[in-house]
Amino acid sequence: MKRKRIGKLVNFIVFFSLVIFLVACSNVDSKTSSDHDDKSTESSGDSDVIKIGLQAPMTGDNAQYGEEMRNGIELAFTKINHDGGVNGKKLELVVGDDKATTSEAVAVVNKMINNDGVRAIMGGYNSSPTIAAQEVSGQAEVIHLHMGASPELSTIENDYLFRNLLTGSTYVPAVLEYMAKEEGIEKVVSLYENTDYGVTMHKAAEEAAGSLGVEFITNETYNPGDKNFSSQLTKIKNLDPDAVMIVGLYNEVALISQQAKQAGLDVQFFSPDDSMYSEQLLLLGGDTVEGHIFASMLNLEMESEEMNEFKKLAEENNVPVEALTAIAYDGAIALAKAFEEGGDSNEAVRDALATIDLTGVTGPIKFDENGDRSYPPLIMQVQDDEFIVIQN
Repeated sequence: MKRKRIGKLVNFIVFFSLVIFLVACSNVDSKTSSDHDDKSTESSGDSDVIKIGLQAPMTGDNAQYGEEMRNGIELAFTKINHDGGVNGKKLELVVGDDKATTSEAVAVVNKMINNDGVRAIMGGYNSSPTIAAQEVSGQAEVIHLHMGASPELSTIENDYLFRNLLTGSTYVPAVLEYMAKEEGIEKVVSLYENTDYGVTMHKAAEEAAGSLGVEFITNETYNPGDKNFSSQLTKIKNLDPDAVMIVGLYNEVALISQQAKQAGLDVQFFSPDDSMYSEQLLLLGGDTVEGHIFASMLNLEMESEEMNEFKKLAEENNVPVEALTAIAYDGAIALAKAFEEGGDSNEAVRDALATIDLTGVTGPIKFDENGDRSYPPLIMQVQDDEFIVIQN
């Protein structure tokens, strides 16, 4: 009998303690939820700041590209905020590391839009992560101003997707025409990275080749981050082509050039776009990248008011002057102008960006019906450890 009474007493104490615990948790949850709501309200109602997200590789093999993009955007924001901001609001950059992967790109863009409250996304740099991430930004009707070169990005039905870079459909025919007419090439091998960017750029080259009398006699692929290209280079050497088109980033291009020299492969290398336009190519590749030809949307040695201002800002902020930094800088300037005209409406900002017409460091900034910038690129070559314009 006594044991039963003790048991009942224990049960009562346990029950009473549980009730107190649940009430306390309820209060904590309520307070946490309230605090969260207050912060969300405060963030969404913050009239002094416009948050812009950067989706880019900040770690891993592609980290230097993300860093160059961040440098360009921060230079533009420094200038704009110093001059009073956008309609009195300061621009604030929120950085998301997409690690150059599709899954991380989707995750960081989702977080920046839904948690950080960004009004627009800049980036990504790599085409595959951009293609994946724009589905998130497009559904949220948030502007996505990217730097991917893949022609596939032109075919996506997303009114909020813009490209702050020339498309491969512009770069590739231009550099192939130069190679055919000025270098007299006929037999070419394509060596491209096995990504959306590499595949679509290779396809664009094959489409342009026929009318120029150029034949791709074979193609070889590699994966981003690969370090050994001996197998591909041995096959290429045995075919004795007039030239090799490398579609990839300067990390791999420098390695391929070094290993080609070691293998005794003496052939003209060329690439379709600005992925080559960096001092890092020269530092990593040394004399093995001498003579490399590529198409570019800008010339960093050009004398213009916009270029001089950009270089002055870069020097004042101890930022290296790189092509990608200049491209990102122009994109941020254009985006700020669109927010100035569009105000608090995402749709109005989108419309303002779609019809924008500016002159930037990289030349004319305006977009066609696909959200692409489109004008004839320059042809450049590495000569004596410098990037020289060989055709305007």
